[in-house]
Order: sequence, then C-alpha cells, then structure tokens
Amino acid sequence: MTREDVFEAWAPAGGAWSNWAKPAPFAHLPRELPPDPDVPPPDLAWVPPPNEGVALVVDLPGAASVHFGLALAAAGYRPVPLFNACPPPVEPGQPAPAADVSVVAVEPILSALVRGAERLRAIPPPADAPPAFLMDADRQTARRDVSPGAFDNRSVVFVTDFPSAALLAGHGITRAVVVRQQSGPIGDDLTHALRLWQQGGMGLMQKWLSEPGPAVPLTLPKARWWTGLVRRLRALLPGSGRNAAGEFGAFIPHATGG
Repeated sequence: MTREDVFEAWAPAGGAWSNWAKPAPFAHLPRELPPDPDVPPPDLAWVPPPNEGVALVVDLPGAASVHFGLALAAAGYRPVPLFNACPPPVEPGQPAPAADVSVVAVEPILSALVRGAERLRAIPPPADAPPAFLMDADRQTARRDVSPGAFDNRSVVFVTDFPSAALLAGHGITRAVVVRQQSGPIGDDLTHALRLWQQGGMGLMQKWLSEPGPAVPLTLPKARWWTGLVRRLRALLPGSGRNAAGEFGAFIPHATGG
C-alpha cells in the first residue's frame, strides 16, 4: 500500500473523526520498518458498548496503543491515531539510519500503523463508530541522551488535537474513558485537554489495565492558570524538537566554536 492508502485506512474520507487523525508519521512512508509483532488480544470485557456514548483515550506506550486500538476497532470503535512525532528522515527507498538516533521510538508505532491498515481495510468499523483516540504514553520519555546529533522527537498533544466537548455531544458522546497501563499521573498535555472536556460537560473515567474491574471516575489535579501557556510556549519555541513542517522531530545541532 502507498502512504496515502495507509492513511486512508485510518482516516477514511468523510469519516466523522478523520479530521483529527494526525498525518505526521504517515508522511514518512515508505521506509524500512521493524516487524510488527503478534500480540495476544487484550481483555475488553470492561469496554462500554459502542452505543453508550463513550469516547476512549488510549494512552499506552508506543505500538501497544495501536494494537489496543485495533482490538477496539473489532469491538465497534473507530481508532484515531494522534501521534505527533515523526521518525528520522531518510531518502525514499533507503534504509533507516544505522545508529539509533531517535529520542522516542516512532518506527514501531509506524510499523503497527502500516500492518493495522490492512486489518482496517478488510474489516472497517461502522460509519457511526465512536472514537478511540490513540496516543503514545512515552511521547515525552527520552530513551537515550538528548545530546547533539540525537533526533529529538519528543512530542505533546494540544487541545486542538481533540474534538470539542460540544462536537462530541453532537454525536451523542457525553463520557470519556482514559486507558493507561497502570495508575500514575497523566501527562500535563493530556490533562489540560481532558479538563476542557470536563468543563464542557463531559464525564471522565479512568481504566488502568493492570487493575481488574470496570472504569472508575477520574479526578484531575487542580489547574494552575499558567501551566497551559507555559506548555504551549515550550512546544513552539526553537529547540522544542518541532520542525518546519510542524511535526515533532529535529536533529539537535552540534555546537560551533568561534
């Protein structure tokens, strides 16, 4: 499949949630990718039926988010990839850099997206499927030294990466469940977006996959007025890792002497 075919599988033309699918990683196809491993299907017994007006926010590490999203697709949800980071650039048809220069591992996510596109094309979710927004829980976690020569592709999500509470309500969606591997603080960027949903009247729940049972109410930490402004300025300033195309991914330059 071409890069357009892969993206179309995840963001079909005319789809209710296609405008929110992020094209950043897809733009770097075709390229050499690691194999996408087979994983056992997750336990979805706790997942609300698609007709109950619930959106899911899947905040799992790397490709695990994609794999979980594909399982949700089979259960009647529409997975929406919200990956803002990109892999190091390569010439078309050329292998990826020999050195592991990426600060965040994006290639396994892209591999899962490519393989998952075949499943979505074969068995697409219903046209009215509620959304399951897919995020990388490790989007801000550096797996190597952030030093000159490294490809800094740490990323954040913005409020505008999600549909508003009013738009979701217009589709009959009034609740959201945040899915994470285990208990712990949610990233500041996602917390800010969830808080605006809550202010718009959406009920928020949480589900930690490491713990049994259904989703439970989510309590967000108290907001401080300056945190959203500081976060956005950091993401937009030079040195944030954001490149000229608006994607998160740029080589850290070596210092020059004078």
